[in-house]
Amino acid sequence: MADPADDGRPQLPADRPAIPDWEFVRWYGPTSPIHPTALPRLFDGAPFSWWVIGGWSLEADSRSPRRVHDDTDVAVPMADADAVREWMSGYQLWQTYPGLRPVLTGEPLPRNLHQMWVRRDAFSPWLMDLALTPVDGTDWVFRPDPRVRRPLSGVVRVGPDGVPYQVPEIGLLFKARHARAKDESDLLDALPRLDAPARDWLRDALGTVSPGHPWLARLSAPG
Repeated sequence: MADPADDGRPQLPADRPAIPDWEFVRWYGPTSPIHPTALPRLFDGAPFSWWVIGGWSLEADSRSPRRVHDDTDVAVPMADADAVREWMSGYQLWQTYPGLRPVLTGEPLPRNLHQMWVRRDAFSPWLMDLALTPVDGTDWVFRPDPRVRRPLSGVVRVGPDGVPYQVPEIGLLFKARHARAKDESDLLDALPRLDAPARDWLRDALGTVSPGHPWLARLSAPG
């Protein structure tokens, strides 16, 4: 089974075949992703740090996005999962793996919980995907391969809209695992905006987790 963090989509049990998008919506409901610029008000005063990840983190400016984004992904430290659940008590939080199921207030958190979908209620669309992110001391840790890490202080940038975003080199590291058409497009757009240290970090991290990846040659090219 694919890693449930691959595309943010809840995973069906291993013995269930994949279903088309229209049937997925019929079973689980539609999405209407919250715009990143609405997040500061939602999380104002929250007792945990948060930052936008995924495709939105690769935009130069969310106020004029380069492409359509099907979802909004937000990272929070894994150790703050209980605080996140308490803060979001007015919303429904659903574990996405294995299978889609509610994360209820007052119950122990599910084992191996690392991703939750958020909506107001059963009559409302899904708003965002919360990714519970490993943090070891002061280090952010790449969950698919814990050998890759960096100081948490170097993981987040503040965009022109005032929203905290994951730095683009980390977003590209996640996207390199799939290299779909939209990932290739994001690479072409974001790569010229990486400074030399960011490009070097991405090249080293990708070389660690995926030696021989075709993006490595492009990261080593001058300019």
